[in-house]
Amino acid sequence: MLKLANLFNWHANSRYSNLNLKPCNFSEAISANIALGIFIKKISEGKCPIILDFDQVKSSNYNSVGVFRTKTGGTSKEPKSVLRTTQSWISSFEVIKSLQKEKEKYLIFGDLTHSLALYGALEALYLGHNVHQVKKLRSKSELKATIKSEPTFVYITPTQIRFISPLFITLPSALNVFIGGGRLTSQTREMAKQIFPNAVLHLFYGSSETSFITLSDNFTPVGSVGRAFPNVNIKIEKNGSNKNRIWVKSDYLFLKYAQGASKNVVWQDNWLTIGEYGKIDRNGYLFLLGEENSRITVADKTIATYEIEDRLKAIDYIVDAAVWKIENKLSDYRIVAAVATTKKIPSDQLKKALIEINQVFKPKKIYKISVNQWPLLPSGKTDLRALKSICHDY
Repeated sequence: MLKLANLFNWHANSRYSNLNLKPCNFSEAISANIALGIFIKKISEGKCPIILDFDQVKSSNYNSVGVFRTKTGGTSKEPKSVLRTTQSWISSFEVIKSLQKEKEKYLIFGDLTHSLALYGALEALYLGHNVHQVKKLRSKSELKATIKSEPTFVYITPTQIRFISPLFITLPSALNVFIGGGRLTSQTREMAKQIFPNAVLHLFYGSSETSFITLSDNFTPVGSVGRAFPNVNIKIEKNGSNKNRIWVKSDYLFLKYAQGASKNVVWQDNWLTIGEYGKIDRNGYLFLLGEENSRITVADKTIATYEIEDRLKAIDYIVDAAVWKIENKLSDYRIVAAVATTKKIPSDQLKKALIEINQVFKPKKIYKISVNQWPLLPSGKTDLRALKSICHDY
């Protein structure tokens, strides 16, 4: 017999809204053909839905009731479709519940096709809270509407923080802000504090495949992504060619890819690795060493792309930055960078910021792109594939 606890449930006291939609309950969402309501209905029917960009739902039969699909961020590659059980998210809902008041007002950013936005919305509706969604990060009217919604509980990415910061929006009502989906530099953290002056900032590390892995606290050392999230086991590979590779075992892991694949994702005796590397200090804090695909090796020297990107992001009027390597047929290489700017910035200022970067890793070209033209994915992350196509003339 089907147990309701194994399925997503739109709590009777919960309401969902966005700029164009007044707060609605479950029955109103179904009547209005709202994708989020249909998604939950399909789950309760034992089907496997996925929310699409154009707010429709495809369903397919699956042999386990309460299984659903969502998408990975797809920063540099085609997004993959992730298959997981509803219980794998509900288990973490119950952990987050311990941090909450009786009634919260959620704020989430981005398209519901992305796992972080979908997760935040479902968590709010399942636990009996209200949730307001900002669909378009560059829409000033949508962002202004967040002030009226008076959010108390927020899910957001570092990129989204950086895009909101120049608009000088302040949300003093927010008391808990969960930040995931990318590195949080000290500068971005300061931006977050200005937007959410009264909030506790919870940086968490995870992925579409793993959900939560670690969570930071007020004692987390600089550079760490925190300690293991409740009911998560972490181990570090000690020897061999994959030394320092991170393995995770928890109740929050995905089942498999419904579409797409990744050579970095490996299962072994119920442990999962997504091909990322790190180390754990004596107090249990995890420090990431960078993903394999974010490393650039030249002449036996290696650097993580984020080391260059973080220096560029620290410059005034730069909202985001991306770095990648181009190889040609002669096995020569070029390191290229692009920055999203809100104001014209002299090239000398960019070069000066990279003064301490090893000469072989200094970008041969830095593209300056208006923040309004900077390509973003539904997840709120930089669309690196689209960015490369914009910078195709090098």
